[in-house]
Amino acid sequence: MKAPASYPAIPCSPARPAALVKLAAIVLLCSLCCSCRLVYKNSLSRDGFVVYSNDGQDFLEETGSRIENIYTSLAEIFDIARPFPWTTRIFLEGQSEDLLDYSYAPDLLGYYVPFLQVIHIDTRATSTNHSSDLDQVLLHEISHHFLVSELPGISDRCWLNEGLAGNLEVGIIGKDRAEFPLLNPILLGLARREITANPDRTLLPGLLESDWKAFHNEKTRERNYALSWALVYFLLTETHPPGMPLGRRIKKIHRLEEAEIISLEANWRKKILELHPVRELYKLACNDSSSRRLSALWAIEELGKARGLNARSSLAAVTSLFEKKSPAIREAAYVSFLQLLTSNPQVPFLEPRKTEEAVDRLKSVITDGEASPRLRSRIVANLEAHRTTGKDWVPLLVDSLEDPHPGVRAAAAGALAKMAPKPTILRPAFWSSATLKERTQEIDEWKSWLAARKSD
Repeated sequence: MKAPASYPAIPCSPARPAALVKLAAIVLLCSLCCSCRLVYKNSLSRDGFVVYSNDGQDFLEETGSRIENIYTSLAEIFDIARPFPWTTRIFLEGQSEDLLDYSYAPDLLGYYVPFLQVIHIDTRATSTNHSSDLDQVLLHEISHHFLVSELPGISDRCWLNEGLAGNLEVGIIGKDRAEFPLLNPILLGLARREITANPDRTLLPGLLESDWKAFHNEKTRERNYALSWALVYFLLTETHPPGMPLGRRIKKIHRLEEAEIISLEANWRKKILELHPVRELYKLACNDSSSRRLSALWAIEELGKARGLNARSSLAAVTSLFEKKSPAIREAAYVSFLQLLTSNPQVPFLEPRKTEEAVDRLKSVITDGEASPRLRSRIVANLEAHRTTGKDWVPLLVDSLEDPHPGVRAAAAGALAKMAPKPTILRPAFWSSATLKERTQEIDEWKSWLAARKSD
């Protein structure tokens, strides 16, 4: 399975011929920076960066706030005083069809040009349905900027530059704090596969010696990203005291000699092969301490996405979280189970008993008037994912039209529109503001329809 994206930092040295064509395009782009308003419709300026986009101002403001939070979080890691001593230009291609596309490689979602302090984010990253995916791309590229600015010579050590960015991109940026679990499930899976396939071949010397051209070779780029992430993850988590601040660990790794790193290959291999992606995510999910809450919720979401993960293992992990004491963990697990069914429709056939038990649990949550209305609305709205289980959810959805909470009623109407051939009123305003008499009339029509269906 391919990694979701690769995000290279273009090399600083123009002496590398392979990069000249790419750099020429970037230089052309940046030559327009003095007149960016002629190229991009909107811009936003904050401490340390300026963002340009052809998308709407609302999108730009929202994304700019996320970028500002990322800058604040990375500044804390690297202990950088505000205001920032530099200003980075960030180009977001947005979601419109008529955008100017300056991408030099269609399979890349972003890149960073160190000597120009320019970040470019590809259209596909900005148009994602998951804001966390865009955050991952932004974190990767902005991390490159901080790394190059704070760690001299790192541009010439591709494994360290990309490995650190691959670890830092797995950051959960909240409004008032951030957490960096470092675990990258997809890259972990790829690294394990590469190590397993080469039991007798030393991997680290070639990785550490790779220049930019060799590292980003199309045939080996994926493995190099994965191995670099795995090596840096090992160095960050296994060679320093757990309580040491992340920024200090990064700087210590930067000072390590290559010979010392290469001598750790046997230990590194052993550790990475001991790490199972689902098991590691589950460990994170179970840690519901206040300082790790964001990481726990992120891990549960990743289990539901199951990207590069074993679906059966993910199902077992997610459903076991149903029994946790923490309401936040349980709720996240319910939603993750829905997501797992959506992304892996084969799950009910692989694990019919476990799936049925989980579905019954969700049914009890929907009908529990004491449960969170927000959670019940979310479950009801996604019941379409349960079609593969063979369950007839229509009667329950019709009952949910009488729920005391308008959000649940509106979600039930939306689900019915997808799952039953009878027209229904979808407007949320109707289910929140219509009179009881008006709602009762609509509900009675549904009950009559159900009765007729049973007779047939």
